[in-house]
Amino acid sequence: MQHLLRTYAELVVRHAWLVLLGALAVSGALASGMTRLVVDLDMEKQLPADSPYVLVDRMIRKDFGGKNFVAIAIVPAAGTIWRKDVLELVHALTLDLLVAPGVIRQNVISLSSPYVRIPTTRDGTLVVDYLMQDVPADETAITALRERYQGEPLFRGTVVSEDERAAMILADFYDDTIALEINAVVRGVVAKYRSPKWRIAIAGEPMIQASESAVMQRQMWYFLGTIASILLVLYLAFGQLQGMIIPSVTALLSTACAMGFMGHTGIPLNTWTAAAPLMVVTVAAGHSAQMLKRYYEAFRQLGNRDAAVIESTSRIGVVMMAAGATAGSGFAALSILGIPTLTHFGLGVSSGIFAAVALEMTFMVALRTLWPADRRQGAEGPLSSWLGYVLRPLEAAVVRRPWLVVGTFAAIALAAAAGFPRLSTEFIVKHYRSTRTEVGRDALLFEKHFPSTTTLTVLLEGPPGSMQSPEALRLTRGLTQAMAEDPVVGRTSSIADIIQRTYEVFAPEEAAKGLRDDRELIAQLFFLAHSPAFERYVDRGYSRSVVLGFLNEEDSGATRRVLDRLRAYLAQHPPNTIKVSLAGGVGPTILAFNEHTVRGKTLNIAVVLLVIFVIASILLRTALGGAYMTAPLVMALIVDFGLFSWLGVPFDVVGASIAAISVGIGADYAIYFLYRLREEYRSSGDIEAALHETMETSGRAVLFVALAVSAGFAVNIPADFLGLQRMGIFVPTTMIVSCLTALTLLPALVLLLRPRFIFAAEPFVNESENVLPAAK
Repeated sequence: MQHLLRTYAELVVRHAWLVLLGALAVSGALASGMTRLVVDLDMEKQLPADSPYVLVDRMIRKDFGGKNFVAIAIVPAAGTIWRKDVLELVHALTLDLLVAPGVIRQNVISLSSPYVRIPTTRDGTLVVDYLMQDVPADETAITALRERYQGEPLFRGTVVSEDERAAMILADFYDDTIALEINAVVRGVVAKYRSPKWRIAIAGEPMIQASESAVMQRQMWYFLGTIASILLVLYLAFGQLQGMIIPSVTALLSTACAMGFMGHTGIPLNTWTAAAPLMVVTVAAGHSAQMLKRYYEAFRQLGNRDAAVIESTSRIGVVMMAAGATAGSGFAALSILGIPTLTHFGLGVSSGIFAAVALEMTFMVALRTLWPADRRQGAEGPLSSWLGYVLRPLEAAVVRRPWLVVGTFAAIALAAAAGFPRLSTEFIVKHYRSTRTEVGRDALLFEKHFPSTTTLTVLLEGPPGSMQSPEALRLTRGLTQAMAEDPVVGRTSSIADIIQRTYEVFAPEEAAKGLRDDRELIAQLFFLAHSPAFERYVDRGYSRSVVLGFLNEEDSGATRRVLDRLRAYLAQHPPNTIKVSLAGGVGPTILAFNEHTVRGKTLNIAVVLLVIFVIASILLRTALGGAYMTAPLVMALIVDFGLFSWLGVPFDVVGASIAAISVGIGADYAIYFLYRLREEYRSSGDIEAALHETMETSGRAVLFVALAVSAGFAVNIPADFLGLQRMGIFVPTTMIVSCLTALTLLPALVLLLRPRFIFAAEPFVNESENVLPAAK
């Protein structure tokens, strides 16, 4: 392989301009796809399509809506909402929303909505009347409205908060309405009524998508900060413009290729895929820095630019390609998870990494050949000298006390593992909201006044007319009671509530004994209670209905617990003719997304480790070598999980993604280090001398790369989004742990166990090959 790379490098050196221009042309053609990039923040496309919760949710929305629910809360500056100006505001907002484009009129709910009806008697006749058809004219009328509302259990605690300090208006929009348009429409309506007399807060998926759009736009600034951080580290490491520019050009060209690939293949930009450029630029800069470091070593030894290019490419090219294949394959493996967004993210990042490998072996080899040589080429920057103060004690510890090094890592691993029982995989949405954003501040107001806004919806299906049967009502009541037993469920709602309330008004004495399983009585009550409000709970053919639960938290663990209660109820009371599907709504959707992502990311980590093991085993020609290569990543994962456990950070959607990203980025440290150690030992025959030379060369480069990647991700720490903050903390942590493990634990194990892939007697390269000695 080395002989082939030498021949290849000589060919590129002879035709440097042709290779340079050809690589630029191909990169330009690929990067041209950036003009086709589109932004798509539709949460629907980020969900696992095969999840039963997602499938049930989509079936429910087809008849009953629910995807684009928006909630508006009105909180007066002082006093309760039972005053004329606040009620006028509720009435005006309701009327505006009823005529808003794309709105589902029967799903507009408020004190004054025509679809909020209550059963009452008038002159001895049962009627279903408005709760507030017109705004009360005086205090007496307002008091009467308040008493009527408080006496109506169907809506108490829904459109007015329990403390009566806030009023809420709910509106739903058809599925084909674009979320950003809903956000613009609702905010436009609300803007007309903002006043110092009250605060108006807005919540809902369309508002979250609009907020994510703003977060994604701010990610551009974090990306620029990442580039600036990498440039600074590279300049300090190499001390010259070439050392800063060449890795950066590789990184930026690779990023352009990745984004062009996304454009050509129809991969959209969203909050997940927008992070792909950040991943590519850090990984590509790291590989390029390794290649450049080896070139400078060869240049210092040979003093000839072309010879140094050939020597360095033939020596480290195979390692760089192996490391790039490892990282690229790991990210590409995300496509097997079945989550569209993660598939797109993985393919976008892997395309950039593969582009970086191709550019390093073509464009950058040609560019180094054409870059004018000067006396400073091969010089070291101040960071290189500073890192010597880190490397020397590490090397001394490995050589003099390898057992102590191994014992220290074992103790760290045990301390981390002791926290594993504390590790949670539950996803709690509110933990990721920032009070620095309007959406975050509005969410806090809803949590205070209307905590029960996370929906959990059960679908009942049967033959036409079956939802009017005693079995359907009995099943509906049982499901609502099972949900209500869990303290996280704030309230429930179903067609059975309307029928029961109608019975209480129509025949209070009989209703006190409970609703009988009498088909004729139930049919009569359905007839008497019928109003537009029915459409929220049952279809017109009475073949499908929904039971709504409203949870106090967007917590995947709480949702799972409620679903377990419902399954237990159905196991004890199996329906005969009614099919029950669990479950749709916000809560189960979050649960599905979290479960699938955590499971998928865990699989992704396993696949990355397997890919590293296989490629390293092939590269080093032994499975033991593959095991050594995976050790730093396993150690980094143990430390990550330990920190998650002890700090209370869940291994949820964000935590699992951070772990998978960290593994993909940090996969190459051991490959570069062990490959160089074996090369140096087979050149000198002295393991301590080989270790010293490896520390001074590859070890220094590994530290450069770890610091550059860490600095690049650390710029996310000030971000508004907690997920980005955690990425800015834990990815650098993983990089440092992986780096230190590669520089200390691996050589300590080599000294203690003396593996054959390092100490085998055979020369590393064919003696017949006319090659220069390893750069020193």
